Amino acid sequence: MRSAEDRYRHGDLDFEAAVREVTGVDVDREFFARIVRGLAVKDPAGLTLSEHDVALLTESGLVTDSAAATAARVDRDIRMQDLVHSSLSVADAAARLGVSTARIRQRLADGTLWAFTSGHNRLLPPAQFTATGGVPHLEKVMPLAAKDLHPLTVQALLTEPQPSLVMEGRPVSIVAWLTGSAGTAQEIEQVADVITTAVWESA
Repeated sequence: MRSAEDRYRHGDLDFEAAVREVTGVDVDREFFARIVRGLAVKDPAGLTLSEHDVALLTESGLVTDSAAATAARVDRDIRMQDLVHSSLSVADAAARLGVSTARIRQRLADGTLWAFTSGHNRLLPPAQFTATGGVPHLEKVMPLAAKDLHPLTVQALLTEPQPSLVMEGRPVSIVAWLTGSAGTAQEIEQVADVITTAVWESA
């Protein structure tokens, strides 16, 4: 089967469908309208990207490529939309953990759960939860994650393989590490080091 890019180039697939197929996210015309509106607003440097995105593009040698910069921004916006849709509300989190909404707010205040604001809502990235509850031992390390981290950074930090966390000969994510560990002081310390390093690098 031809790739989405090839079918788009030949007019067999419209842009929205191509992006939907490549990203797996159900994007619509209104979403792209917001992106178009956002792209019309340039910062003084002429590149409306976060410092993190600019750093990544600079490292790859693509920072002067306007198409690559736009693609990076669109990709970030799509991933953010997907995260907003998949995150849990305070009420959802309370139901998932079998506690009151007051208890969730208390945990957000003490940092054992992490949330971001979207509109008027506080949303909790889904990586903090399993299908039936919370990720084991996560409350011991989440207070190390700064509240001003980008939500995508937090989600990626928890779900992407970390070189220093190795199980059965391969790197695993923080969530996989904590789920498969006994929660010993040494195992928790390894995760704490990963989070502390990520926070330091994002500062």
